[in-house]
Amino acid sequence: MNSSPSAMETFFRNHERNNNSGAISPLISQFADVFMVGGAQGAQVVEANAFALAVPKRIKQFDDMGWQSTELVSLHETTLNGRYTMVDTRWRMTFASEDQPPEEIQADSTFIVYTGGEEPKIVMYLSHSDALATLANRRRGMVSEKSS
Repeated sequence: MNSSPSAMETFFRNHERNNNSGAISPLISQFADVFMVGGAQGAQVVEANAFALAVPKRIKQFDDMGWQSTELVSLHETTLNGRYTMVDTRWRMTFASEDQPPEEIQADSTFIVYTGGEEPKIVMYLSHSDALATLANRRRGMVSEKSS
């Protein structure tokens, strides 16, 4: 029985490490020059250079909410053809702050990864939920409960 990680598991473990390190260049290098992002507000095409400019704002937003870490909990890969793999992932995001107890949010995402080049590249990212909105809603509920 082969227990070594698949190429996609290795890729997403690197993605996890890049997210947690705050280093922008390694994170951006995992995406195609142009990729699609989908979520609750619809889909949009994103250029990697514009993404690189947005990542520091995202990091600050997460830090302001008490972000501690993001961990890859699971992944399931489906080969679409010889050049593309769909990867369903689940992430555990941990948040903590002085006035709030530590809290974990589960976030599911689907990625389409181009595997026909020298390095895999994310060409589509689909978020199944808005983790920050979930956390904000939970915290608003906690504040309401305390003031009742």
